[in-house]
Parts: sequence; structure tokens; C-alpha cells
Amino acid sequence: MNTLYDVRGGVGGDSYLVVGDRKAALLDCGMAFSAADLIDNLKGVLQGRRLDYVFITHSHYDHVGALPYLKKEWPSLEAMGSEYDLRILERPSALESIRELSSEAAQMYSGETIEEYNDELMKIDTVVVEGRCIDLGNTQIKVIETPGHTRCTLSFLINDEILYGSESLGVMNQSGKISPSFIVDYDQAIQSIQRCQALNPKVIYSPHYGMIDQELKPDYWQECLDVAEYSRQLVLHYLKLGYTVDEILVEYENVFRSKEYYVEQPLFAFQINSRGMINAIIKSQAENVD
Repeated sequence: MNTLYDVRGGVGGDSYLVVGDRKAALLDCGMAFSAADLIDNLKGVLQGRRLDYVFITHSHYDHVGALPYLKKEWPSLEAMGSEYDLRILERPSALESIRELSSEAAQMYSGETIEEYNDELMKIDTVVVEGRCIDLGNTQIKVIETPGHTRCTLSFLINDEILYGSESLGVMNQSGKISPSFIVDYDQAIQSIQRCQALNPKVIYSPHYGMIDQELKPDYWQECLDVAEYSRQLVLHYLKLGYTVDEILVEYENVFRSKEYYVEQPLFAFQINSRGMINAIIKSQAENVD
């Protein structure tokens, strides 16, 4: 079984390196403020080899923030992602939002500003879809489409054994508690969880957590499903009581934002995501009623 090297340059983002006999690939690249440490960590593992690919689960700032710095360091680096993300990263408004959120995170985590970068390097080079397999040399990375967190979120399966899961499955904190993270569609998230469960991976990497301990694994998939359904029922409960979205957000935060998340996710990011989930649940409920 291949090893995923944890090369994260700082808190709040994910970056795992997969090294094949011929090529090397990074899974997500974390935030802009931690790019320098990420590059140092990568060089420490690669030992003179180049970084060939970076696979992007989705285009949020905490998953693509370091991309321009990586492309500057390795000009031949090929960024792999969904067609939707390719289009998103062509929008000036999206690039501006990524820059603003990256700057806010840098101030929060390091007290510094981010190093200037070229927006033209913040892009997807190659579109990958469900079932696409990239051979690194005795190591294969297969693309699994797992929408729910965003319309285009991807997960990756390494050698049919190791699942690098997306946020559509949920996000586990350091205590092993899972929180839902379906920003755009509840039903799609449930389907994504079930699709990944059916793959029966030997090892699971949960976003913003890492490799799941074997003692937690037997209950993992059911907990992902249960917490998604619980969050849906919670929102619908307060909606029935006449709460506004802002009022529901307060109750949602009381349940799902633990002290551990203060370190991993800034409040502004939590609120953006949670508001999206609340609206997605309300929209789904209205469509089902119709």
C-alpha cells in the first residue's frame, strides 16, 4: 500500500503527496500563507524530483490558495480539476474572493500578509472526470466525482485502496466528531457518501483531519450519513418555528462549531459555508413540497 506524505505547510488546509515510480502528485495545496512551508516540505520528500501534478478537490481558497506559488516553483506543474472549477477560476470575481479570503486567513493564522502572486497561475490546466485514472508509475490516482460541498467536488482513490475524501462526505475534527459540509446540495452529498462507501477503501483520509484511525473506521460512513440527516432536521425544525436564516445560523453554530474548529476554520469561512448549507436545505425542502 502506498503512503500519502503529509506535507501541509500550516493549519486550515490539506496537502498530501503521492509519489510514484515516475511521477509525483499533490492532493490539494492548502492556503496561500503557508505556501513557502509547503514547498519546503515537498522538497524534503521529493529529494530533487519535480512535482508533476496537483489534484484539486474544489476551488475554495483553503484548497487552491498555494497553487500559484507551486506553479512558480515548478513551471511544468499540471493542475488537475473539474470543468466547473476551471470555469470558476477564470472569473475575476472568484479570483478576487480567493485573494481576499487568503489575506484574511493569513492575518488570522500568521499575522502577516500573503506574498504577491500572479492570478494567471491560479488555474486548472487539465479537466478530469469520474473514472479518469492517472498513472504515476506503479501508483494510480482515480477520480471520483463527489458533489454536495460544491457542484464539482472531487475525491481521489489511490491504487483502489486509499480514499482521499472530499468535504461532501463531512469534516472530522480532532476528537473524531464529524460535521456536515454540503454547501450546495444535501441529496448529492448523501449520494457521494454512499458512492465512496461502496468503494470499500482500506484507508480513508478525511478533509481537514487526515487518516482516520482504524477504530473509528467501522462507524465512519454511517456517522457521515447520520450527521448530514441530523443537520437537515435541525434546520427544518427551526424553519418550522419561523426562524430566519440568520437565526437558524446562530443555532447551527451552537451545535456544530466546536472550539477545535476555531483553529482549523476561521469564523467567516464557517458562516459562509453554514449559510450555504442552510439555504440548500431550505431549497430542497421547498422543491420536495412542490
